[in-house]
Amino acid sequence: MSTNQPLQLSSFLPKGVAVDDVYVLLATLAVVFCVVAFSGGFSSQNGQMNARIRAIAERRRELRGELVGPKKRRSPEKSISFMRTVATKLQLIKKNQIGKTEDELIQAGLRSKDAIFVLAFFNLVLPIILCAIGIVIMKMNEGSHSKWATLNYAWPMLGAYIGLKLPWMYIAHKRKKRYLQIQRSLSDVLDLMTISAEAGLSLAAMLDRVSRELHIAYPEMAEELSLTSIEIGFLPDRNKALYNLAERCKLPEVRGITSVLIQTEKYGTPIAQALRVLSSEFRQARMLRAEQKAAKLPALMTVPMIIFILPTLFIVIIAPAAVKLMDTFAH
Repeated sequence: MSTNQPLQLSSFLPKGVAVDDVYVLLATLAVVFCVVAFSGGFSSQNGQMNARIRAIAERRRELRGELVGPKKRRSPEKSISFMRTVATKLQLIKKNQIGKTEDELIQAGLRSKDAIFVLAFFNLVLPIILCAIGIVIMKMNEGSHSKWATLNYAWPMLGAYIGLKLPWMYIAHKRKKRYLQIQRSLSDVLDLMTISAEAGLSLAAMLDRVSRELHIAYPEMAEELSLTSIEIGFLPDRNKALYNLAERCKLPEVRGITSVLIQTEKYGTPIAQALRVLSSEFRQARMLRAEQKAAKLPALMTVPMIIFILPTLFIVIIAPAAVKLMDTFAH
C-alpha cells in the first residue's frame, strides 16, 4: 500500500458497518442535540427564576436565623458534599481569602454557601485534567521534526495555566454579564421607584413592589432589590442594607442610588424628587453610551468593508469589461 494514499473513513470502521451508517448516526445525533437545545431554551428561564427565588428565600431564612435563633441547614447534594469534603480535607480554602472570594461569587450571582467549595474543587481538578491533556498532545507530537518541536513541551504548562485561570474567567464573565443587565435596568427601576415613592410607599415596600414588577424583564435587578427589601426588614440598621446593595453591585450608578437613598433617609428630603433627577441623569448617560457606540461603527466597519464588500464590488464592475476584452482578443 502506498504511504501517500489518503486515509479513508471506511478503513477505520469495523466489518459490517458502512460509511452511510455513520452518516445516518451523526445526523440522528445532530437532530437529537438540536431538539434538546431547543427544548432547553424554553425551560432555562424558568430554571433561572426558580434558582433566584430559592436564593431569596435562603437569604430570608438566613437573616431570620441570625436575629431569632439557630437555623437548620439542609443537607447538600452528594456531588456538592464530595466537593466540600475534598476542599476541606486538602485545605484548598485559605481563611484570609474567604471574604474576598465570597464577595466575588456574590457579585457574579453565585449566592450558594457551597459555591466557594465548588470553586476550590475546580481550581484543583481543572489544572490536573488540562495538564494531562497537554501531556497527551506532547506525546502525540514527539515524532515530528519541525522547527516548532521545542515548543511541544509547553503544552502541559499551558494546560495547567488555563486550568488555573478558567474558573476565575468564568466568574468574571458572569459578573460582567450580570452588571450589564443591571446597568440596563436602572432607568426603568428609577422610574418605578419614583412612582412608588410618590404613591406614599415606604422604602422597603417600594423596593419590594419594584422587584415584583421587574422580575421578568430584569430578573437580576429584581433579585437585588428583593434582597435589599428583606434586609431592610430584618437588619437593625436600614442603611446597612443599602450598603450591602452597593457592595453586591459595584457599579457607579448603583452606588449613586444608594447614596441618594441614604441621604434622603438621613436628612428627610423628598425621595421622589431626588429619584426623578437621578433617573434623568441615568437616561442621559445611557444615551451618551449609545452615541459612543454609534460613533465607533465607521472605524469598525472599515476592515470588513475592505475585505468583503470592495472585492465583490470590483468584480461586479470590472468583470463585464474583462469578458468583452477577452471576446475581442479571441476574435
